[in-house]
Amino acid sequence: MGAARLAVLAIVICAACGGKKAPAPSDRLWSDADRAMQDEAWDVAIQNYKALLGQYPFDPKAEDAELKVAEAYYNAKRYPEAIAAFGDFERMHPTSDNLAQIEYRRGMSYLAQHRSSDRDQQSIKSAADAFKNVVERYPGTPWAARAALRLRECNEELAGHEADIAAFYLRRGSLRAAEARLRSLLVDYPNADATAQILRQFANAYAARDEPEEANLALATLAYRHPESPLGREAQAQLGALDPASGQDPLPLLVSRLDALRTEARREKVPQPVSAYSDRPGMPGGRAY
Repeated sequence: MGAARLAVLAIVICAACGGKKAPAPSDRLWSDADRAMQDEAWDVAIQNYKALLGQYPFDPKAEDAELKVAEAYYNAKRYPEAIAAFGDFERMHPTSDNLAQIEYRRGMSYLAQHRSSDRDQQSIKSAADAFKNVVERYPGTPWAARAALRLRECNEELAGHEADIAAFYLRRGSLRAAEARLRSLLVDYPNADATAQILRQFANAYAARDEPEEANLALATLAYRHPESPLGREAQAQLGALDPASGQDPLPLLVSRLDALRTEARREKVPQPVSAYSDRPGMPGGRAY
Protein backbone atom coordinates (compact mmCIF):
# COMPACT_ATOMS: atom_id res chain seq x y z
CA MET A 1 0.00 0.00 0.00
CA GLY A 2 2.86 2.30 0.86
CA ALA A 3 4.53 1.57 -2.45
CA ALA A 4 1.35 2.42 -4.32
CA ARG A 5 1.08 5.76 -2.59
CA LEU A 6 4.68 6.57 -3.49
CA ALA A 7 4.01 5.69 -7.10
CA VAL A 8 0.97 7.99 -7.21
CA LEU A 9 2.95 10.80 -5.60
CA ALA A 10 5.74 10.37 -8.13
CA ILE A 11 3.24 10.59 -10.98
CA VAL A 12 1.74 13.80 -9.55
CA ILE A 13 5.17 15.39 -9.15
CA CYS A 14 6.19 14.46 -12.68
CA ALA A 15 2.92 15.84 -14.05
CA ALA A 16 3.46 19.10 -12.20
CA CYS A 17 7.01 19.34 -13.50
CA GLY A 18 5.86 18.63 -17.00
CA GLY A 19 3.16 21.34 -16.84
CA LYS A 20 5.61 24.10 -16.00
CA LYS A 21 6.90 25.79 -19.16
CA ALA A 22 10.64 26.26 -19.30
CA PRO A 23 11.77 29.86 -19.87
CA ALA A 24 12.77 30.76 -23.41
CA PRO A 25 16.50 31.21 -23.98
CA SER A 26 17.69 34.82 -23.81
CA ASP A 27 18.99 34.71 -27.38
CA ARG A 28 15.56 33.70 -28.65
CA LEU A 29 13.83 36.45 -26.68
CA TRP A 30 16.28 38.98 -28.09
CA SER A 31 15.95 37.80 -31.68
CA ASP A 32 12.14 37.71 -31.43
CA ALA A 33 12.10 41.22 -29.98
CA ASP A 34 14.55 42.49 -32.58
CA ARG A 35 12.49 41.00 -35.39
CA ALA A 36 9.35 42.58 -33.96
CA MET A 37 11.10 45.97 -33.92
CA GLN A 38 12.01 45.57 -37.58
CA ASP A 39 8.40 44.65 -38.36
CA GLU A 40 7.15 47.65 -36.34
CA ALA A 41 5.25 45.30 -34.05
CA TRP A 42 6.04 47.54 -31.11
CA ASP A 43 3.93 45.82 -28.47
CA VAL A 44 5.41 42.41 -29.31
CA ALA A 45 8.89 43.87 -29.13
CA ILE A 46 8.20 45.41 -25.73
CA GLN A 47 6.80 42.12 -24.44
CA ASN A 48 9.88 40.16 -25.49
CA TYR A 49 12.41 42.73 -24.29
CA LYS A 50 10.66 42.86 -20.94
CA ALA A 51 10.61 39.06 -20.76
CA LEU A 52 14.37 39.03 -21.33
CA LEU A 53 14.87 41.62 -18.59
CA GLY A 54 12.62 39.74 -16.18
CA GLN A 55 14.18 36.33 -16.73
CA TYR A 56 17.80 37.34 -17.42
CA PRO A 57 18.43 40.65 -15.60
CA PHE A 58 22.22 40.20 -15.82
CA ASP A 59 22.31 39.24 -19.48
CA PRO A 60 24.96 41.17 -21.49
CA LYS A 61 22.16 42.58 -23.65
CA ALA A 62 20.00 43.72 -20.71
CA GLU A 63 21.06 47.37 -20.94
CA ASP A 64 20.36 47.42 -24.68
CA ALA A 65 16.99 45.81 -24.01
CA GLU A 66 16.05 48.61 -21.60
CA LEU A 67 16.89 51.16 -24.26
CA LYS A 68 14.93 49.23 -26.88
CA VAL A 69 11.86 49.18 -24.62
CA ALA A 70 11.93 52.98 -24.40
CA GLU A 71 12.40 53.29 -28.17
CA ALA A 72 9.51 50.92 -28.83
CA TYR A 73 7.23 52.96 -26.57
CA TYR A 74 8.23 56.10 -28.48
CA ASN A 75 7.68 54.47 -31.87
CA ALA A 76 4.27 53.25 -30.70
CA LYS A 77 3.42 56.87 -29.77
CA ARG A 78 3.00 55.83 -26.15
CA TYR A 79 4.83 58.95 -25.05
CA PRO A 80 4.20 58.92 -21.28
CA GLU A 81 5.58 55.37 -21.10
CA ALA A 82 8.52 56.38 -23.30
CA ILE A 83 9.34 59.34 -21.04
CA ALA A 84 9.22 57.11 -17.97
CA ALA A 85 11.39 54.44 -19.65
CA PHE A 86 13.99 56.96 -20.82
CA GLY A 87 14.07 58.47 -17.34
CA ASP A 88 14.50 55.04 -15.74
CA PHE A 89 17.38 54.29 -18.08
CA GLU A 90 19.14 57.55 -17.12
CA ARG A 91 18.80 56.80 -13.41
CA MET A 92 19.93 53.18 -13.71
CA HIS A 93 22.87 53.85 -16.04
CA PRO A 94 24.33 57.26 -15.08
CA THR A 95 27.62 56.56 -16.88
CA SER A 96 26.17 55.11 -20.09
CA ASP A 97 27.55 56.32 -23.40
CA ASN A 98 23.92 56.59 -24.58
CA LEU A 99 22.88 59.38 -22.18
CA ALA A 100 23.04 62.18 -24.76
CA GLN A 101 20.83 60.18 -27.10
CA ILE A 102 18.46 59.21 -24.26
CA GLU A 103 17.99 62.79 -23.07
CA TYR A 104 17.42 63.95 -26.64
CA ARG A 105 14.79 61.28 -27.22
CA ARG A 106 13.12 62.12 -23.94
CA GLY A 107 12.85 65.69 -25.18
CA MET A 108 11.36 64.45 -28.44
CA SER A 109 8.80 62.45 -26.46
CA TYR A 110 7.71 65.60 -24.63
CA LEU A 111 7.66 67.54 -27.89
CA ALA A 112 5.50 64.89 -29.56
CA GLN A 113 2.85 65.41 -26.89
CA HIS A 114 2.61 69.15 -27.55
CA ARG A 115 0.14 70.71 -29.93
CA SER A 116 0.40 74.34 -31.00
CA SER A 117 -3.22 74.82 -29.93
CA ASP A 118 -2.47 73.74 -26.36
CA ARG A 119 -3.10 76.30 -23.67
CA ASP A 120 -0.95 74.33 -21.28
CA GLN A 121 2.67 74.78 -22.34
CA GLN A 122 4.15 72.28 -19.86
CA SER A 123 5.00 69.62 -22.46
CA ILE A 124 7.01 71.98 -24.63
CA LYS A 125 8.68 73.52 -21.57
CA SER A 126 9.77 70.05 -20.47
CA ALA A 127 11.03 69.37 -24.00
CA ALA A 128 13.03 72.60 -23.95
CA ASP A 129 14.56 71.65 -20.59
CA ALA A 130 15.62 68.25 -21.96
CA PHE A 131 17.18 69.75 -25.09
CA LYS A 132 18.96 72.38 -23.01
CA ASN A 133 20.42 69.61 -20.84
CA VAL A 134 21.81 67.90 -23.94
CA VAL A 135 23.40 71.12 -25.20
CA GLU A 136 24.98 71.94 -21.84
CA ARG A 137 26.04 68.46 -20.70
CA TYR A 138 27.17 66.93 -23.99
CA PRO A 139 28.69 69.75 -26.04
CA GLY A 140 30.40 68.80 -29.27
CA THR A 141 28.29 65.69 -29.79
CA PRO A 142 25.95 65.19 -32.76
CA TRP A 143 23.07 64.99 -30.27
CA ALA A 144 23.95 68.43 -28.90
CA ALA A 145 23.81 69.89 -32.40
CA ARG A 146 20.39 68.36 -32.95
CA ALA A 147 19.20 69.48 -29.54
CA ALA A 148 20.28 73.07 -30.20
CA LEU A 149 17.99 73.21 -33.24
CA ARG A 150 15.11 71.67 -31.30
CA LEU A 151 15.68 74.05 -28.39
CA ARG A 152 15.39 77.00 -30.74
CA GLU A 153 12.11 75.61 -32.08
CA CYS A 154 10.77 75.21 -28.55
CA ASN A 155 11.85 78.69 -27.53
CA GLU A 156 10.23 80.21 -30.58
CA GLU A 157 6.98 78.39 -29.79
CA LEU A 158 7.05 79.48 -26.15
CA ALA A 159 7.96 83.03 -27.09
CA GLY A 160 5.18 83.15 -29.66
CA HIS A 161 2.68 82.01 -27.06
CA GLU A 162 3.83 84.70 -24.62
CA ALA A 163 3.94 87.38 -27.31
CA ASP A 164 0.37 86.58 -28.39
CA ILE A 165 -0.85 87.23 -24.86
CA ALA A 166 1.19 90.44 -24.62
CA ALA A 167 -0.31 91.65 -27.90
CA PHE A 168 -3.79 90.78 -26.66
CA TYR A 169 -3.37 92.88 -23.53
CA LEU A 170 -1.76 95.68 -25.54
CA ARG A 171 -4.77 95.85 -27.87
CA ARG A 172 -7.10 96.00 -24.88
CA GLY A 173 -5.17 98.90 -23.39
CA SER A 174 -4.07 96.83 -20.39
CA LEU A 175 -0.56 98.22 -20.51
CA ARG A 176 0.63 96.97 -17.16
CA ALA A 177 -0.31 93.37 -17.99
CA ALA A 178 1.20 93.71 -21.46
CA GLU A 179 4.46 95.09 -20.10
CA ALA A 180 4.71 92.22 -17.63
CA ARG A 181 4.59 89.80 -20.56
CA LEU A 182 7.12 91.85 -22.48
CA ARG A 183 9.50 91.71 -19.54
CA SER A 184 9.21 87.90 -19.44
CA LEU A 185 10.00 87.74 -23.15
CA LEU A 186 13.05 89.97 -22.76
CA VAL A 187 14.41 87.88 -19.90
CA ASP A 188 13.60 84.41 -21.22
CA TYR A 189 13.55 84.72 -25.03
CA PRO A 190 15.39 87.93 -26.00
CA ASN A 191 16.49 86.67 -29.42
CA ALA A 192 13.25 85.00 -30.53
CA ASP A 193 11.53 86.25 -33.67
CA ALA A 194 8.31 86.66 -31.68
CA THR A 195 10.13 89.00 -29.29
CA ALA A 196 11.27 91.13 -32.21
CA GLN A 197 7.70 91.43 -33.45
CA ILE A 198 6.27 92.38 -30.08
CA LEU A 199 9.04 94.96 -29.52
CA ARG A 200 7.93 96.63 -32.76
CA GLN A 201 4.34 96.71 -31.50
CA PHE A 202 5.41 98.20 -28.16
CA ALA A 203 7.52 100.83 -29.89
CA ASN A 204 4.46 101.90 -31.88
CA ALA A 205 2.27 101.87 -28.78
CA TYR A 206 4.75 103.98 -26.80
CA ALA A 207 5.03 106.46 -29.66
CA ALA A 208 1.23 106.75 -29.81
CA ARG A 209 1.22 107.42 -26.05
CA ASP A 210 3.89 110.13 -26.46
CA GLU A 211 6.45 108.19 -24.43
CA PRO A 212 9.64 108.70 -26.47
CA GLU A 213 12.03 107.18 -23.89
CA GLU A 214 10.18 103.87 -23.84
CA ALA A 215 9.69 103.92 -27.62
CA ASN A 216 13.41 104.50 -28.25
CA LEU A 217 14.42 101.78 -25.79
CA ALA A 218 12.11 99.31 -27.51
CA LEU A 219 13.51 100.25 -30.93
CA ALA A 220 17.11 100.14 -29.67
CA THR A 221 16.60 96.68 -28.17
CA LEU A 222 15.02 95.49 -31.39
CA ALA A 223 17.90 96.88 -33.48
CA TYR A 224 20.61 95.49 -31.17
CA ARG A 225 19.16 92.01 -30.67
CA HIS A 226 17.91 91.49 -34.25
CA PRO A 227 20.35 93.45 -36.43
CA GLU A 228 19.96 91.23 -39.50
CA SER A 229 16.16 91.04 -39.51
CA PRO A 230 14.02 93.49 -41.50
CA LEU A 231 12.43 94.71 -38.27
CA GLY A 232 15.84 95.29 -36.69
CA ARG A 233 17.18 97.22 -39.67
CA GLU A 234 14.00 99.28 -39.82
CA ALA A 235 14.30 100.07 -36.10
CA GLN A 236 17.93 101.17 -36.51
CA ALA A 237 17.03 103.42 -39.42
CA GLN A 238 14.20 104.96 -37.40
CA LEU A 239 16.46 105.57 -34.41
CA GLY A 240 19.28 107.16 -36.36
CA ALA A 241 21.51 108.94 -33.84
CA LEU A 242 18.94 108.68 -31.05
CA ASP A 243 20.05 105.26 -29.82
CA PRO A 244 19.74 105.60 -26.01
CA ALA A 245 22.18 102.76 -25.36
CA SER A 246 25.04 104.23 -27.43
CA GLY A 247 26.14 100.90 -28.89
CA GLN A 248 25.64 98.87 -25.71
CA ASP A 249 22.95 96.27 -25.22
CA PRO A 250 19.86 98.30 -24.30
CA LEU A 251 17.91 95.29 -23.06
CA PRO A 252 18.87 95.75 -19.36
CA LEU A 253 17.85 99.40 -19.60
CA LEU A 254 14.47 98.46 -21.03
CA VAL A 255 13.91 95.81 -18.35
CA SER A 256 14.80 98.33 -15.62
CA ARG A 257 12.44 100.86 -17.18
CA LEU A 258 9.62 98.31 -17.25
CA ASP A 259 10.23 97.57 -13.57
CA ALA A 260 9.98 101.28 -12.76
CA LEU A 261 6.79 101.69 -14.79
CA ARG A 262 4.97 99.04 -12.75
CA THR A 263 4.30 101.58 -9.99
CA GLU A 264 2.74 104.20 -12.26
CA ALA A 265 -0.98 104.59 -11.68
CA ARG A 266 -1.78 105.21 -15.34
CA ARG A 267 -0.59 101.69 -16.11
CA GLU A 268 -2.71 100.00 -13.50
CA LYS A 269 -5.68 99.38 -15.73
CA VAL A 270 -6.66 95.76 -15.18
CA PRO A 271 -8.34 93.89 -18.02
CA GLN A 272 -11.97 92.93 -17.63
CA PRO A 273 -12.52 89.40 -16.29
CA VAL A 274 -12.21 87.55 -19.58
CA SER A 275 -9.66 84.97 -20.62
CA ALA A 276 -6.69 85.96 -22.72
CA TYR A 277 -7.57 82.87 -24.75
CA SER A 278 -10.52 83.63 -26.97
CA ASP A 279 -12.75 80.94 -28.41
CA ARG A 280 -12.71 82.80 -31.68
CA PRO A 281 -10.09 81.71 -34.25
CA GLY A 282 -7.22 84.10 -34.58
CA MET A 283 -7.28 85.39 -30.99
CA PRO A 284 -5.03 86.33 -29.39
CA GLY A 285 -2.44 87.46 -31.88
CA GLY A 286 -3.95 85.72 -34.85
CA ARG A 287 -3.72 82.19 -33.40
CA ALA A 288 -6.52 79.77 -32.73
CA TYR A 289 -6.50 78.74 -29.06
